Amino acid sequence: MRRRHLLACLSALAAACATAPAGPPAATAFELPEARCSRGDPAACRVLGRAHLLGQGTSQDDRLAAALILKACEAGDAAACSDLGVLSAIGRGVPQSDARAVALSRRACDGGFAAACSNLGVLTVEGANVLALRPDEAGDAGLKTARHFKAACDAGVPEGCLNHGTVVEAGILVNRDAPAAARAFRRACDAGLALACHRLGLLWTRDPTVTPDAPAATLHATACAAGIAPACDLARQPVPPASARTPTLRLISESQSLALGIPGAGGFHPSDLASAEVVGRRSREEVRRPTESLLAAVPPLLRERLGLTAPPRLGAGEDSPVDLLVALRRQQLGTCYQAERKNPGTRTEALVVFLVEADGKPAEVRPAAIPADPALETCVAEVVGGWEFPMPAGGLGGPYLVRYAFESAPAGSPPQLTPPGGLRPTLKSPGCVERKLRVPADYRGIVGSATVKLAVDGNGTPILFHAITPAPEPVVAAMADAVRACEWSPGADASGRSATLWLTLPLRLDGR
Repeated sequence: MRRRHLLACLSALAAACATAPAGPPAATAFELPEARCSRGDPAACRVLGRAHLLGQGTSQDDRLAAALILKACEAGDAAACSDLGVLSAIGRGVPQSDARAVALSRRACDGGFAAACSNLGVLTVEGANVLALRPDEAGDAGLKTARHFKAACDAGVPEGCLNHGTVVEAGILVNRDAPAAARAFRRACDAGLALACHRLGLLWTRDPTVTPDAPAATLHATACAAGIAPACDLARQPVPPASARTPTLRLISESQSLALGIPGAGGFHPSDLASAEVVGRRSREEVRRPTESLLAAVPPLLRERLGLTAPPRLGAGEDSPVDLLVALRRQQLGTCYQAERKNPGTRTEALVVFLVEADGKPAEVRPAAIPADPALETCVAEVVGGWEFPMPAGGLGGPYLVRYAFESAPAGSPPQLTPPGGLRPTLKSPGCVERKLRVPADYRGIVGSATVKLAVDGNGTPILFHAITPAPEPVVAAMADAVRACEWSPGADASGRSATLWLTLPLRLDGR
């Protein structure tokens, strides 16, 4: 990772650092995260993603972990965006990207997740060599960064306390204060971050101005239990196998380095880059061969247009990390209702086949529609081309399929945005959609809100409905039914004539 100037990105380290967001509704005692995640609960997807990342109670799988965390982030979970920022910084499960790591950490910090503020501070400092930053280089920017580490610590973030203690002990961004560093390390240690216990023990032994509050051997033993080898040497104990609580080797060996944090993990050094080695690399020709199940899902007349002409390969071809994100994002194709359609009065099904490159970006994106509709096909291909996925196993993945049915539009001019001076469509009875909405029982309490888009024609009839924010298909169907069950007043153009206009509608689901 290149060292970024200290002044970059500090504006995002705002007061959001001070408090963490309230958690989502708790799952029932007998319901597993898998079930809630499959029904759209972002917090459950984040929990499940962390479990796969750390191999806690389930298989260790970086790609699946990244996909689950990405799903939660796209559904608006700030803590998941923070986790995804760390994965992007170290290139684990997703392509390494400093810019994306900073953007995700800023987004999560602004969303009130305090751990992300600490991570953003680490990325700002580029803590691979904190001692290289002179006080005159840091200036006010360094002071702000140190304050935000403390704010994250005060919000209960162990890594925030660790980082605060590290910069205070080193005296690089702020004046050196060994007792304050000891207090910060103690808070992080008591919160379960073994690396902080190790650093506190080291501080006690090398700084006579700090008064220990317990035997140093106790700290060494605690750190040793998490697989920190130098602590085991000091405690004269064997080193146990590494676990999720074990910090990365560079965090252990570089005692003044800063830590990126994902709750439940032992900490990540910002220069810990995942191995780029590809195991079981597959050729492009092999990947282009569709599975029999994919071929069965595509009408024969469209296979050549979609590039599915190679002989099928054996195997089911399922790829959970990609499949769950395709299912989540499929509704985004609904934005192409606003594209100029060749046959707007005809129901049209669009299909897109694509590969995923090593950088997680779609490649060889091929669209087709029944009936053929060039403008609509171009639009859906552009939407899919903008997606990102975990790095594929074998360096190249696919082919994958996404499809979306576009309902027929009534005759006349296509829907337009409300023009200046025009009137937007309105419900005749305010709040009708939320009163009519009947969320299926299995999804109540899972999704708290959603935003949909629809057009209302000149007669007050809602048409061309689609969801903007991610939501499970049964919930989308329930929202569509509620929209159609209400009476609408049509919008009007600037001259006052009734017109077919688009309307964006936020909805509270609230367990109805």
